Amino acid sequence: MAAGNWVVYGPALEAINKATLDLDSGTYRMVLVTSAYTPNQSTHAAWSSISASEVASGGGYATHGKLLTCTVSRSANVVTFDCDDQSWAASTITAKYAVIVNDANADGALAAGDVPLAYVDLDTGGGSLSSTAAAFSVGINASGVFTVTAATS
Repeated sequence: MAAGNWVVYGPALEAINKATLDLDSGTYRMVLVTSAYTPNQSTHAAWSSISASEVASGGGYATHGKLLTCTVSRSANVVTFDCDDQSWAASTITAKYAVIVNDANADGALAAGDVPLAYVDLDTGGGSLSSTAAAFSVGINASGVFTVTAATS
C-alpha cells in the first residue's frame, strides 16, 4: 500500500550528486512514521528531523523499521533506484508515511545524522493507514522508487 508517489528529499539528491550517498552499495531501511510528521522535501537532511514521529515499537513493529534490498539499474538514459516491498506481519500499526533512510554504518540502528532518501504518503486522502493483528504492507511501484533520466539534447 503505497498510495502516493515517492518524493526524494533535496538534501539526499545533493548528497547523491556529491558522491556522499551511495545508492548502489549503501544500506537503507524503511521506517514508518505517524501523522505527527510534516515532510519537508527541501530541508530534511537528517534522521533527527523525522525520528520523533516514528511509529512506536511493539505491535509487530521494531524501531528503525526494516532493512531494504536495493538496486540501481540503467536502461538507455534512464537510471532506476528500486527496493523490495516490505510487510510487517500480524502487526498493529497506524502510519501516515513510509520513509527510506540511509543507515550509514549499516548497524540497523539509525543515527541522528543518517540521511533520509525519500518518503511516500501512504494515504493521500489525508488520513493514516492502520492494521490490527494483520499485515501492514508497503509496496514499491513496479517502476521503482524513483528514476533519473539523462537529457538527450
